Amino acid sequence: MDSASSAGSSNPPLTRAQRGAIATQACETCRSRKQKCDEQRPKCGLCQRMKLECRYREPQPTKKDKTLVEILDRLKSLEGKVDRIPLRAPIPTGFGPPQSSPSSQPSFQTETESSSPSSLLRPPHQPSTTTSLKSQPYRHATAAHKMLTWPAIQQLLLQAVPSNIGDLKSLELQGSAFIVRMQKGSPNLPLDENLQEVPFVGMQSQATRTTGGARTTFPALTRDFMHRLATAYFDTFNLIYPFMDRQNFLSDTLSRVQTEGFNGDTDSVLALLVFALGELALEGSRGHPIEGHEGRASGVRGGTAIKPPGLALFNEARKRIGFVLTECDLENVQILSLAALYYESCSRHVDFWRLTVSASLACQVMINCNTIDWDSPKGDLIKRAYWHCVNMETSLHLELDLPLTGLLALEGEVGMPSFNNTFCEADHRANQASHFEAHYTSQLALRRVCNDLHNNIYESTTGSDMPSGDGSTGPTASSLKQLASRLTQWRGMLPRELQWSEEDSAGYPTPQQTTGSGFSQALDPQLSPQQSHTGRPLFSSDLNSEPVHYPYLYDLQVALLRTRYYYARYMVHRPFVYKALHFPEQMTQEDAEGAAECLRSCLKWPLTLSPTSRRKRLVPYLFCWSQNFLGILLILHMTRYNPMLRDIRTQLCGARFEAEVNESVELMLDWIRDLKGSDRIAMWCWKILQGTYNLAEQG
Repeated sequence: MDSASSAGSSNPPLTRAQRGAIATQACETCRSRKQKCDEQRPKCGLCQRMKLECRYREPQPTKKDKTLVEILDRLKSLEGKVDRIPLRAPIPTGFGPPQSSPSSQPSFQTETESSSPSSLLRPPHQPSTTTSLKSQPYRHATAAHKMLTWPAIQQLLLQAVPSNIGDLKSLELQGSAFIVRMQKGSPNLPLDENLQEVPFVGMQSQATRTTGGARTTFPALTRDFMHRLATAYFDTFNLIYPFMDRQNFLSDTLSRVQTEGFNGDTDSVLALLVFALGELALEGSRGHPIEGHEGRASGVRGGTAIKPPGLALFNEARKRIGFVLTECDLENVQILSLAALYYESCSRHVDFWRLTVSASLACQVMINCNTIDWDSPKGDLIKRAYWHCVNMETSLHLELDLPLTGLLALEGEVGMPSFNNTFCEADHRANQASHFEAHYTSQLALRRVCNDLHNNIYESTTGSDMPSGDGSTGPTASSLKQLASRLTQWRGMLPRELQWSEEDSAGYPTPQQTTGSGFSQALDPQLSPQQSHTGRPLFSSDLNSEPVHYPYLYDLQVALLRTRYYYARYMVHRPFVYKALHFPEQMTQEDAEGAAECLRSCLKWPLTLSPTSRRKRLVPYLFCWSQNFLGILLILHMTRYNPMLRDIRTQLCGARFEAEVNESVELMLDWIRDLKGSDRIAMWCWKILQGTYNLAEQG
């Protein structure tokens, strides 16, 4: 036994006081060996003797230290705020008189503010000029309902619609939670509408015999009626969403169900969905209005709010759709997309969203797991199906803040459609009359521009909390001007047949003059190339008269293209309105002109005019327009009472704005009023507008 051992065994254990202070920070080696560490730096004695690497953990702060850290952090934050306080009042070199900076944020308390002489003199629901707002950073959100989280808008709503405070709180939720909450309580499409069926009797092809199962026919679906419904679909819906091939459907799918009846196979489900949408197109255009308001017929036509047109055919498809959902081929994507379109036309937003997601996921599998000849007619049809899914899910993402599936990542592999497959005669006539190819590809290009615009604005507002030169933390005026120039470039590159005059957004397209032997075809499908327009506009603000019926949904194609352009222009310039509401003391002349451009972009969108608004069941993205109009109506309301916006309106918006703004407000209110009986989101919007615009309880 060595001397150290004998010394340890013979001496009594040392007391804690005799051992000295306990090591406050042992190195990792001593800690692992459970030995006392002398804490020498950079190496303790043991690690020096053993020639080991000596590492110490970072010391953990004590409770006292943590308190000190918090104090230092708060001081640092306060220093940052102090640095951003102007040393003196801003010199009024910008737009309008000097403004005081807002400083406090409204709360969601239900108490009403006490009456005072100044508050009693305000017009109904005018935002209080004595209650200031918090100068919070601008955070871009494309979903229109997120605009209601702006402090200035919240203050307006707290005074106008205090009973809806719970709804305002829900605006911070993700899009999926918002749409499910909005749809809650909405009745499902009834299942008791069906077609009478009888067993099929006749010869079957080898293909139908292979699938097995009993086949049936529907006496109500005669050969002529089926052909009429299919034609109605391809002359309307398929011109706006061209992911089906008319020639293949008529020669193969339609011919098979006409001669061999229906079963649970792909052809049967495709045919029934096309027939359902065909009946909806016919009744949605010329059917009886489901209700009226003060003598004005509703723009929702055909069936009822609960039982839309084509429901019996759609129910027959729903009975069979479960048998064909195991594949991820083109037909499967088409089936899911067709079913989603029907739900969209019936304002069933959650069902529309779920089937759109399913179509996008099936499309991803189809593209990733198959070798596709993109230059073939089928490859081009797959491109159109792909872009249909992309347009639908990106619209849901931008308008309702719903999550994406990742389908957009395949854009580089897929490419743009070229419509290189041979047209049948009916499609050729439709394209000559309505230019649906040019409308579709132009809208694809605009959608891509809009996605880039939204991403750029969003990144400019989330990259840093530091102000962008003026304390407003929003995108700069120069950056927004550059983004707006992209819209101008897109419009300048439109085909001649789609161009229109900025001074006449309701008129027929006005192609530029061509030289030489170029021929410019007339764009009114009801007129021959030799005839001229009779002086009437393409769109009218007269919603009481019977609407004009243009073949091939020509008016709807034109209205969508123009309205989406004006909507994009409104979104690009909307940050200027936010700055005017929350940072008026920092408004420059350039900022004021940007806010004026935003306001001018809201006037008389063609979608709100007749005849397009008179057949709402056929309008794409019906789910988004009501809440977009809600946001615009709130901004236009603020131009009457907010000092900065009022000055911008009177000094910069011009005579045309004053001449058309009231009519534009009435058109948007009519849109929401018209849908509130069949659309839960429209009803939610209407309840908010009732208090703001002093609307009658029943509308």
